[in-house]
Amino acid sequence: MDYPIRPMTKDDLHPFFKAQASSFGYDFRAERFENDMGPDIREYERSTSVWDGDQVVGTAGIWSFETTVPGGVLPTAGVTWVSVRPTHRRKGILTAMMRTQMDAVHERGEPLATLWASESVIYGRFGYGNAAEGANLSINRHRAEIRHAAPNRGRTRFVERETALRDWPAIYDRVRLTQPGMHTRHTNWWEVRNFNAVDTRAPEGFTKNFYAQYEEDGELRGYVMYRTKASEGLGIPDGLIRITELMAETDAAYGALWEYIFGVDLIGTIEAPFRRVDEPLTWMLADPRQLHRQVADTLWVRLVDVPAALAGRRYISEGSLVIEVADQFCPWNAGSYLLEGGPGGATCSPTTRTPQVTLNANDLGAVFLGGVRLSTLAHANRVEGSADAIRLADRMFQWDCLPWECEVF
Repeated sequence: MDYPIRPMTKDDLHPFFKAQASSFGYDFRAERFENDMGPDIREYERSTSVWDGDQVVGTAGIWSFETTVPGGVLPTAGVTWVSVRPTHRRKGILTAMMRTQMDAVHERGEPLATLWASESVIYGRFGYGNAAEGANLSINRHRAEIRHAAPNRGRTRFVERETALRDWPAIYDRVRLTQPGMHTRHTNWWEVRNFNAVDTRAPEGFTKNFYAQYEEDGELRGYVMYRTKASEGLGIPDGLIRITELMAETDAAYGALWEYIFGVDLIGTIEAPFRRVDEPLTWMLADPRQLHRQVADTLWVRLVDVPAALAGRRYISEGSLVIEVADQFCPWNAGSYLLEGGPGGATCSPTTRTPQVTLNANDLGAVFLGGVRLSTLAHANRVEGSADAIRLADRMFQWDCLPWECEVF
C-alpha cells in the first residue's frame, strides 16, 4: 500500500469526517461534528488518517480511558471512527491502520483495546473478540406492569441539565466500578457527548433529553435520561419514550426509575437500547413476554499485552492454569503463560510448561470479561484443552455479573 498515513490535524477535521460519512453512508454535517466531537475531547495525536492525494480515504481514532474488568480497571485504547472509503476497499488500508494503531497502543503500554464493530466479521482477524452483548428492549406501556420490585421510600424528580451534569457522574462512576465492560468518562466527555447543550444526537421527531433522578433522604441514588416522540395520529395517545441512559446504584432506585418510566402518560411504547442481557427488569414484570429483547454484540476486546491484562483482573475461583495463545497480528503475545489467580489478585508470566488450554487472541478477548465461557468456545471448536482444564478455566474466568457497555464510542 502506497497511501500516506499520519495523525489527523485540526485542519483535517472536515476532510477526515467527510471520509467517514461517505464510508458509513450518511450526510456530513459540519455543525454536528463541531458540537458532538468538540475540540475538548478529540485526541488528534491518537487519530489515523490515510490519504490519496488531497483526499482522506481511511480514518481511525482512539479514546483514552480505563475499562472496568472483573475486580479492577485497566488502561484502554477505545478504538473509534474506523472507516475506508468505498472507492478504496480491498487495498490494504484497514490492515495498515490497524497495524499503526496496535503498534502505538503497545508502545504506549495499554494492555487493552476495545471497540464497537459496525460489522461482526471485520475485527476477529485483528485479535478482537466479542466480549459483551447488549439487549435492545421495547415494551407496550399499556401491557407493562411491574410486579416484583424492591421497596423504595424515595422520590423521583426532574432536574435541569446543569444539575445532572454536576451530580450524575458520581452515580455512573459508582456503578461503573462494579460492572465489567464500562469505561471512564472525563469531565469534557460528559459535557460534549452525554450532556451536549446543543443535543445534536436527537433523532428526527424526538425531543431533547429529559433528566429525572431518584433520591432517598436527599441522597441521589439513580437517574434516567430519555427522549419522547409524540404520536402522529388522532385518538389514543401513542407516543414513544426512548431511554438514553438509566443508571441505578441500588435495587430500590432501579425499580423506582422503571416504575416512573412506565407511568409517563401519553406513551404507547417504551424503548431502551443497549441494556444488559441479564436485565433485572425482565424478572420484575408481571408478564415478561411483553418485553421484546433483541440481543446483539456490543463491546469487542483485544488483549494488547496478554500477561499484563490477565494479571490485571481478578478470578472468582483460585486456580493455576497454563494458557497457550496464538496471535499472528501481535506476535509479541504469542506463547504460553502461567496464570495463577483468585479473588485476591493474579500473576501471569511466560512459561515453558505444557499448555492446558490453547486458544487464539480473539477468543481470549471474548472470555476476558467473563461474558462467555471457555467451555462454550470449546464446544464450538475454538478452544482446545482437556475437560478438567476447561472446567477450571470456566470457574476462574466467570464473574458475578455479565459484562455490559452502555455507550457506543
